[in-house]
Amino acid sequence: MGSNASDKEPLSISAGQLSSGEAAREDSPEVSAIPDIAGNVSHKGEAAGENIDSHLRSDAENSQEPSAESKANVSDEKADPSDIEMERQKKIKLLEFVRKELHKARTYTPRVGVFGVTGVGKSSLCNALFGRDVAKISDVAACTRSPQEIMIGDAANGGLILVDVPGVGENEARDIEYIELYKSLMPEMDLVLWAIKADDRAYSSAVRAYKTAVKPHLGKCPVVFVITHTDKIEPFREWDIENKRPGEKQLHNITLKEHEISKEFDIPVSSVVAVSAHDHYNLDALVTRVVEVLPNEKKVSFTREAREENVTPETIAVAETGLMDYVAEKLGDAAYYIRHELVDMATEAIKNHLPKVVTTVATVFSGWLKERWRW
Repeated sequence: MGSNASDKEPLSISAGQLSSGEAAREDSPEVSAIPDIAGNVSHKGEAAGENIDSHLRSDAENSQEPSAESKANVSDEKADPSDIEMERQKKIKLLEFVRKELHKARTYTPRVGVFGVTGVGKSSLCNALFGRDVAKISDVAACTRSPQEIMIGDAANGGLILVDVPGVGENEARDIEYIELYKSLMPEMDLVLWAIKADDRAYSSAVRAYKTAVKPHLGKCPVVFVITHTDKIEPFREWDIENKRPGEKQLHNITLKEHEISKEFDIPVSSVVAVSAHDHYNLDALVTRVVEVLPNEKKVSFTREAREENVTPETIAVAETGLMDYVAEKLGDAAYYIRHELVDMATEAIKNHLPKVVTTVATVFSGWLKERWRW
């Protein structure tokens, strides 16, 4: 899901779905129908928001800063009460659409695939990343041949589903079986975390599985490679125990490892993040990278479930402005028409989901408003 909402393919919404207010994928924040000027909904086979009623678009365009002459004319005319009521109803419908979109994004349940060979430390990674006791995953027996799903957080408020899969590298027959399993799971994934142990040098099976089953889905499901057990990388005795970070030579070798993985899997170096779950080293960088690669409408679902100390203020800002961009893009020109209410509603929604950062996020939204419309 590496693309933003504006890059998504046109979506067709059926009459039955419109009557219920839901689109084809009920659990996805991607689809809603935008109300048009008459109080109906646009359903011309296009992504919601991309075909907003032409009258509403015209009104939105005309709502931008009027000329001095227009202002003078307006002051000389008495507003028609019916026009005022029509404008009020249009705004109500737009705000209801925004409210639903914000709620969908705030309560969306992402599915995160956890890939990596047995013993790579997936359970420790997930425990450290999400700050919860994740049931022992995959470091169990190599005989675990089916995916395991673990719910992180409160399902009622969204949560996050970890999908742990058996790792390749046992033997040729199992590799073929697991690659087919990966292929079947990928269409439903929102993100893949591919864990590789710091001292692992055998990549061939993993590279084949990645390129065959996972890479074809990069357009819709981003992948972040995670180097685990970074504290054990040579020279491991150089690890700074007090400050929980690598020494100078270790840091150099970590960089070499990142480039090695980048070359083997044919991926950008930026897609590789080295961490130590034991010492909570660089987990904030991992969350930051994940938020960067997720599409705008799904960024907040990850920051919501990640352990609080792993989410920097800067990353929260990226996630929150991403959500605002997503909603604004779906609204099209109409976003300007309700720009102030949009910010107010988004700020109010934060109180229920991230109460500790309301003030910070309110400042972020204010900056977003000024940046987007340059005022």
